[in-house]
Order: sequence, then C-alpha cells, then structure tokens
Amino acid sequence: MEKYIEMMHEMTGRTNKQEVEEMLADIAYALDQSVIVAITDRTGKITYVNDLFVKTSQYSAEELIGRTHAVVNSGYHPKSFFKEMWAAIGKGEIWHGEIRNRAKDGSFYWVDTKIVPFMNELGIPNRYISLRYDITERKLMEQQIRKDAEVYQLITENAIDFISVIDTSGEFQYISPTYEQLRGCNDTCTTNNLFALIIEEDHEVVHNAIAMAGNTHESVTVEFRIIDQLKSIRTMEASLKRIRQTGEYLHNLVVSMHDITAQKESELRIQDLACYDQLTTLLNRHAFGQKLYTKLERESSSFGLVYMNIDRFRHINDSFGQETGDYVLSVVAERLKKALGREAMLGRISGDEFAFILPQAYDEKDAFLLTERIQNQLAQPILIGSDLYVVSTSCGIVMFPQHGRTPSDLLMKAEKALHVVKEHGGGSLMMYEPGTAQKTLERILLENELRKSVQKGHFTLEYQPKMNLELGELSGVEALVRWNHPDLGRIPPDTFIPLAEETKIIVPLGEWILRQACKQAWQWRKQGFKPFRIAVNMSTVQLEEPDIVSTIKRVLHEEDVTPEFIEIELTESSFADREEMRHTIQAIREIGITVAIDDFGTGYSTFSYIKELPADTLKIDMSFIQDIDVNEQSRAIVKAIVTLADTAGLRVIAEGIETEEQAKLLLTLGCKEGQGYFYSKPVPADECEYMIPKTVEYE
Repeated sequence: MEKYIEMMHEMTGRTNKQEVEEMLADIAYALDQSVIVAITDRTGKITYVNDLFVKTSQYSAEELIGRTHAVVNSGYHPKSFFKEMWAAIGKGEIWHGEIRNRAKDGSFYWVDTKIVPFMNELGIPNRYISLRYDITERKLMEQQIRKDAEVYQLITENAIDFISVIDTSGEFQYISPTYEQLRGCNDTCTTNNLFALIIEEDHEVVHNAIAMAGNTHESVTVEFRIIDQLKSIRTMEASLKRIRQTGEYLHNLVVSMHDITAQKESELRIQDLACYDQLTTLLNRHAFGQKLYTKLERESSSFGLVYMNIDRFRHINDSFGQETGDYVLSVVAERLKKALGREAMLGRISGDEFAFILPQAYDEKDAFLLTERIQNQLAQPILIGSDLYVVSTSCGIVMFPQHGRTPSDLLMKAEKALHVVKEHGGGSLMMYEPGTAQKTLERILLENELRKSVQKGHFTLEYQPKMNLELGELSGVEALVRWNHPDLGRIPPDTFIPLAEETKIIVPLGEWILRQACKQAWQWRKQGFKPFRIAVNMSTVQLEEPDIVSTIKRVLHEEDVTPEFIEIELTESSFADREEMRHTIQAIREIGITVAIDDFGTGYSTFSYIKELPADTLKIDMSFIQDIDVNEQSRAIVKAIVTLADTAGLRVIAEGIETEEQAKLLLTLGCKEGQGYFYSKPVPADECEYMIPKTVEYE
C-alpha cells in the first residue's frame, strides 16, 4: 500500500497522507460502481469480489469466495478457450477477452475481461485480479445485427423480388443479388442504370414515376417492360419510394420490383377466352357487340352488317358427328377471314351463326353484291372423308345508319332478316325491311301460344279417307292435326307445323297426335268397324329423338292398340342418305308398324333406289296427279313409280285426286289406292264413320 501511496504522491503532487488515502478510496469506489472486480489466488480460487460482481452474478460474496470462476461458467466457450487464457496469465501476461457467464438464475451475461497476474519475488504469479465490464447489451445488439444481416442476406439472395437503390437518373447505388438474373453479371457489371434494362417505349412512364416518387411520402407503383440477359421481354411491377432517413442513401429511391410476366400472360389468356371463340378464333357474340359499339361511336359513313347462318348444319352433326361439324365451322371461318381480310370485324355469334361488317358497302346494292360473292366463296365443296360437302348459307343484311344506330338494333334487325330467309327455305339473302321485326314478334307470340295449346289441348284430329280405287271402298285414313285457338281461331297447318318443327314443340305435339289416333283406332274397333290403318305423319325432328321407338311402343301399349292398325308417314328427306335415320325407321317397321313415304318424287329419292328404302308404301305427290289427264310426262312418271314399286313389293297411293277421270286413269296405270277431295276432304271422326264399312260389335 505504501508503494501506491508514494506513487499517488508523485502523480498528484500531494504530500498529505490522509488526502492521498481519501483519493484512493474515491477511485476504488468509482471502480467498484463500474467494474466487476474479483481477486483469486494462484489456483484460481476466489478470495475477493466487489459488490458489482455480487449484483451481476446474483451470487452472494459468501457463495463466491472459496470457489473458482467455474461457478459462473456458462458452458459457451470450449475448453481450449480457458486453456489459452491460463497459459497467458501463467506466464505473467495480462489476458484480455470477452466471456459469456451464467448468473445464478440461469440467465447469461457478457463481460469484457482483463486478468492481471501479480508476481512474487521468484517471478511466479501468486494471485490474479480480474477487471470485468458488463457488455451484455452490446453483445445482444451485435447478435441482433448479425441476425438481421443473415435474414437480409437470405431475403435478398432468395427473394423473387428485385431490390435496388437508384438516384433520380436511374443509376444503381445498390442492387440485390437477384439482379444477376436480369443483368447476367455480378456487381462489377457495366449495366449500372435501370433504364439500360427497360425497353425504350416505357422510359417515359418510369421517368414520370421517379419524379412523382420524389415529391411524395407514399410509394408510387409503375408497370413497365424490361429485356433480360436472354433477350426475353419481361413485364415488371415496381414500387418506388424516396429515402428520407439520414444516411448514405438519403434522397435516393428504393425500387422493389417483381416479375408479373406470367400474370400478364394469364390475363391475356383470360381475355382471349372471354373475347374469342376457341374453335374458330373469331370474336364471340359479346366481343363482337363491344367492337361494333366502338366502331359506331367513331363511324359516320355507311356500311353493311351481315348475319349469316349455315343451312341444315344440325344434319352435318347428326350425319357425320360433332368433330366433323367443328371442322366445317373452322373451314367456314377461315374462308370468311380470307374473303373479308384479316383485319375484318368478324364474329361467331352462336353455334352455326356468324356476323361480319362490310365496310365497303355504301348502299344496299353494294351489300348484296359483296354478300353474294362471299356466299359463292363459302359454297366451294369441303372434302369430308371421301365425300364432298357443299355449304349452303342464309344471310340477313342491314345498313348503318339507315336501319339502326346501335349494335343491338343492327344485330336484331339483321337476325330478323335472316329468319325470313330461313322461313323461305334458306340458301339466299335478304335486306332488312321495316315490319320484319313486327312479323318476328308475331312469330314469338305464336310460338308461346303453340306451347300453351299443347299443354291445354287446343288441338283436334281430322281424318281423310284413303280409297281402294278398284272397289270404291275405304282402305284407311290419314290423321291430320288441326289447331283451333280459343282467341286466334283456326290456324292453318302450314303456319304452325314448320314453327313446331323449328322449336321442337313437334315432339310433344307428335306424341299427342299418335296417342289420339290410337284412341280413335281403339274406339272404332269397339264400335265394330272393319279394321283398317290410321296413318300418322311424323316429322324428321321426332325421328331424331333418341327414344322415339320406345315412345311409340309405350303409346301403343298404354292405348291397347296393336301395331297393324297404325301407319307412319314420313317425308322423303327422312330417308336422305342418313344411316342413323334409316336404322330408326327400320326399328319402327320391326315393331309391326308400316311406313309410308309421303310426297314421293319431289325430294331426295331417285327411282333407282326405291328397292333400298326401308318403307312399305309410296304416296305419289299430288303435283304429278293434278295434270295427269293432260300431261303425258306426268302419266309416264306415275307409271314408272308404280312399276318399280310393284317390283320392290311396295304399295302405291296417289295423293290429291280431284276428279273421277284422274281416279280412272290412275287405276289404268296400275295405282290401286288414292285419296283426295274427289272422295272426301279431311273431316272429324264422326263424319268419317259414314264411309267406314261395319262388321260386328267389338268384344
């Protein structure tokens, strides 16, 4: 102690021993408040600890003195750490290092430690004083900084976003590692400006975004395209925000951008699905209407609009299958593109309906000529398998602005004109005429009334006798449907039958007709009339129903009528080279029902294949009968039909006999049956009974 007092005398210039001792006491107190002090003997046992050691370690002085520092060992440092420490202080060297200790409650604390060895006269350490500073807070901060750095490194190296700091000219001040994907190089790359990556067309929008970000506290979002190292164009969405915190990057901008190329491609695909027909790649109905609306907003000159339908397209699907139908649609679409030009406004409005603009049609004459030319181009044969199919189309035309000024008005009127063409057999074109819409409205009302009348039973059957020309006796009857509407009165069959077929109302109506005919056959049998067949007309639409054969069987069974009392009359078109339809007709014959071909000679059939038809009876069309007494050609045709029918084992009936002379002439030509006004017009069942011979009461 004396030695230290003398040193203090020299350092302070003070000679008063008491003053020096007081000064030393103050220094000791100050150290005791800030430094953790411990003294150990040469074996490492603690001989002294100050109050700060006790406070920090949470052990009492009694618990520490006599023990080694192992009492606060945390187990964090390896044995080699302490071995090196003892080696240094054992040689009399001061050791300095950082140690993590464990307090009594199990918590850890860090101390910056200096261990000073004190030597005896032989130069051997006999005690050690350790001076420690609590650096726990600093170590925790360093640990957090390292952790944050690691996390940041993980984020920047593995994130899908591209992070950078740029100045207002776009020069990079910092880039994340992900930028290597874009630039193809590391930080030494010469591409040091963001604008070097952005395609030139998008430079302006990015410059504007940078300027905006510099004047706001909020983030600014911008979308632009870049060219990456593989020369691929990518679409980026970037968030730009000005750095306002004091530091190295003050007033620069943080740019966080991510690749939305896949998203944009998906949006385009969705838009494509929403706007384009996937089979033909043409505009769909909605997109066509939208584009037409845009055109009308800026258009002032006249142009034509055509609404087109492929005639009898349903028969293509039925005969050849849907894949073939799709192929025909795609061929028609390609021909329309070629005829109109690739930039034409052209759409597929529904299954077999198309619409297109004729921009060069300045008047109705131009529109007619252009549409006819397009129809002729579409009519070129299409090879389907080994057969050639000729496309027939029907077109309705309107002119802007004469017929309308809105997309809905123009399309509606063009469609109305198309319907008029279809009602007249199709294969032609028509310009919209005022009043067509009213006619179509009447047609819609008539369709609604037709549906209600089927449900409410506003129909009746009349029967036209078929006569044995040789005996003058009734050989059968034909059942003909009549519509007696309670408000509209009697509506002719040639008005409502085509409508019923087009709307498929003919299916339930046809079943009702067959059922009523069966009921009447059963009633006449019960009354004792001589058995004969009731002929029922059946539409091709009915034959296309998959359950038509089972429906016929069910009606016969429910009405207790055997098949020999019913005959089915079909038009020639039902037999027209359609294998599925022929199978259906043959299945009907196999039930035991006879089949007659109505209006024979006017449709698809040729005399050469009469023997191949799945039929039992031919009904010669009235057009050959009307002038048979004055026209040798008509007589020759009838004679040929009768001769070929006899050869094929078919019955023949002549329709439309109006005079006795026609009846006699037909008999001489070999035709043994006929019907017409000469014998009777269609009449109700009770009037028809006067012509039916009676046998015995039905039991």
